[in-house]
Formats: sequence, structure tokens, C-alpha cells
Amino acid sequence: MKQSKGIIIASILLISAAIGTSIFLGYNYYAKNNITEEQPTNPDKSDIEVLAAIESQNNEAFELVYNEKNTLSINNASIISFLQSQENEIKNKKSKEEANAKNNTNNNQANTNTSTFGKFQESAYGYSGQDKISYWKSINPDVFAYLRIPGTNISHPVVQNTSDINYYLHRNIYGQYDTMGVLWTNTDTRSGGTSSDMSDNTVIYGHNWTNYGSQPYITRASDKMFGQLTSYHYENMCRSYPYFYYSTPYEEMTFKIFAVFYTELAFDYIRTDGNNDAIIREALRRSRHNFNVDVNGNDKIITLSTCTRAYGKTENQRFVVMGRLLRPGEKIEPVEVNYNPNHQQPNVWG
Repeated sequence: MKQSKGIIIASILLISAAIGTSIFLGYNYYAKNNITEEQPTNPDKSDIEVLAAIESQNNEAFELVYNEKNTLSINNASIISFLQSQENEIKNKKSKEEANAKNNTNNNQANTNTSTFGKFQESAYGYSGQDKISYWKSINPDVFAYLRIPGTNISHPVVQNTSDINYYLHRNIYGQYDTMGVLWTNTDTRSGGTSSDMSDNTVIYGHNWTNYGSQPYITRASDKMFGQLTSYHYENMCRSYPYFYYSTPYEEMTFKIFAVFYTELAFDYIRTDGNNDAIIREALRRSRHNFNVDVNGNDKIITLSTCTRAYGKTENQRFVVMGRLLRPGEKIEPVEVNYNPNHQQPNVWG
């Protein structure tokens, strides 16, 4: 249909030029942008290409035409005027993109080039945030736990609505509309009071609206909720901070990370109880890094899940960090972590 429309428009333009008839082009888009409609003078392929890009509102096509405007023969005065009016906007956009790319590089280099990054940060551990639970529970009775990930700004209460899993999808801790949301769990999660009362696999969800690219920032201060979780994409982050805290009012717990991966939604990693062995096997197969951590179906697991677009513009992908409860007699100490060159890639387009 679009191709046919283009042929018709092109034909009308050529006929109009021959007989001198006034043709109104791109009415809807011109009207929205206050572009004066007029008869094109000697319309050619360049005019038609620009018009098609404008009418389709295809930004990539438009910018391509804009970038080549000095080498094209563009005769339509309205199109020329429109290109000129957009010049500053396009330049500003490109400047921002370049600045963001530079900041991303500098941010990651600042974190990865230090003498300590990539080495276990023992001094980061010791405080779990458990003492904050009572305060947040007084604000919202749905609060039942607290999550703190040393090395990041992830230090938040965890909530659960037992009847609607999506209740907190766009609500904050105060129950108000907020796209950042909160950290929340499945309705069927057994929160319990102690580790023995927990579900086999406690899944905690959190939004990531800002750090979802294929090369995520490392602990960027402006990232909220689970925005910094994707820092674990990098091997050195896993070496530096291989543990996180999860606490209830009755127990302070430490979890040891054993898998970090990207996945399509078909992998049922969010199952809360039953057959943890299968989930663990698949998680290890997908993990970007090999953690020297013994884990089996008898371990209590916490799964941290957030959105990503690392594999393109599709919602069928998640970034996941999994940890298992520290066993009796174990202590917080360095964990051997190495890149897994054979990790299973997600099939997000399948």
C-alpha cells in the first residue's frame, strides 16, 4: 500500500510540473509543522525522497536525507525551509548522542580502570538494611523485606500484593502512580519470616528504564530501582560484589551470586516452588560468567529480574541475576569469576 501511494504521489508531481498545476503535498505533516504548501518547481527524485521521508515521519530516513542535502538537488522551497528549521534540532540531538556515548565510555572506564575494580570489595559488606524494614512497613503494610546490593544504589524495601501481581507495576512505595515503581514479588511467593519459610525461588522484580542497552553503564548514579542491576553484565562487577543482602524483620540473609544472564520469557525462571534443579541448570547454561559457586536444588534462591533491550527492540527479554543463600559455616569471601564463552544466548526473536 505504501509503495503504491509513493508511485501515485510521484506521478502526480511529474504531471503537475508538466502542466503547471498547483499540487498540495504532504498536507497533514505540513499543517502540523506550519510548512507552506506550494507548487514544487521542477520536482525531481530528491524532492520526492525528502517528501516521502517527511510524510512517513521516519526519523532515520529523514536524517539520512538531511545529511546528504548538500549533494542532492532539492527544489521544493517548503522542503528546503523545513530542513533549515530542523537543523538546530538535529545538531542538538547528535550532540546529545555523542555526549551520552562519551559519558558512557568515561563512566565505565572510570569504574574499570581503578586499581580496585575487579577485586573483591570486602569493606562494602556488613550492613544489610534490615533496620529500615519497620519504618517502610509503617508507610506501607505490603512491605515484608529489604534488598541491598553493595556496590550499587539498590537499597530498597520489597513489597507484595497477594492478589494482583501487577498492582505495583506502576505504583511507588506510597501506592501512588509512578513509572519507576518499586521492588515487588509474585503473588504466590512465600515471604515467611525466616529463610526456612521462604519459597524455593523468591523472584524480585524491578524496573530499569535507563540502563538497558547492550553495553550498560556501571553503577551510574542517576539509575533508579533496578537500573544498576545490569552492571553485573561485566565480569569485574561480579568479582567486586558477588553477594547481596535480603532481610526480613526476623532474619538477615546473605546471598551468593551464581548466575547472570539474558533470557527470553519462554524460560520459566520465575517459578517460585518446585524443581529448582532444572532452573539452576538452565541458569548456569545461560550465565555470561562462570562463578565458582556450588549450588543445587536444596538451596534457597533469590532471582532478581529486570527489563533490557540489549538484544534489540523487543519486550521478549530480561536481565537476571541469581543468588543462593549462604550456607551454614560459609562466610563472605572472594568468589572466582570468569567469562563464559559458551553461554547460551537468548532467543528473543523466536
